[in-house]
Amino acid sequence: MFAPPIQRLIEAFIRLPGVGPKTAERFVMFLLKSGRGEVSRLERALEDLLQSVKSCEECHNFSALSPCEICADSRRDHTTICVVAEPQDIIAIEKTHDYKGVYHVLRGLIDPLIDAGTHQIKAAELITRAKNSETPIVEIIFAFDPTIEGETTIQYLNKQLKRENLKITRLATGLPSGGSVEYADEVTLAGALRARQNL
Repeated sequence: MFAPPIQRLIEAFIRLPGVGPKTAERFVMFLLKSGRGEVSRLERALEDLLQSVKSCEECHNFSALSPCEICADSRRDHTTICVVAEPQDIIAIEKTHDYKGVYHVLRGLIDPLIDAGTHQIKAAELITRAKNSETPIVEIIFAFDPTIEGETTIQYLNKQLKRENLKITRLATGLPSGGSVEYADEVTLAGALRARQNL
């Protein structure tokens, strides 16, 4: 059994996504063996994170500024909102260099199996933004993983946002290049059928 301070830090690390007990123990042992310098560096980085990073008042992405750099950029197309589940999804989309609109981060998806509801995600904020934006919103793109949670979230938001002059789209899903129909799961195949193209 570890000393109480060690055990408390192990338990703190276990709360991080993807970190199990053994990995948490390795993290703590590394910090103990590295000495004060490494612990101080981690402490300063965490303090800087808490002091410097804000939630963007428009899109709810994490940024040093509010509004964030993307929302404040007048060169972006503010009539198009790409709705993502998590902040890291923005980074993936930005790497394509193809999307020029703005974003809205839900910070999660609706899980129908545990009835998490919509109060835990930024759904109400998206609905308000779509209805009351100074710049009229023309299109909303749902960029979620093709999962039960993603589908449930799309159905809920689509129902709430439906209006005449608003185009609602989703990312196409389907078989990846080089993929095999035989080994594809049902969600992927269903997406491939829905996103089929004319030849």
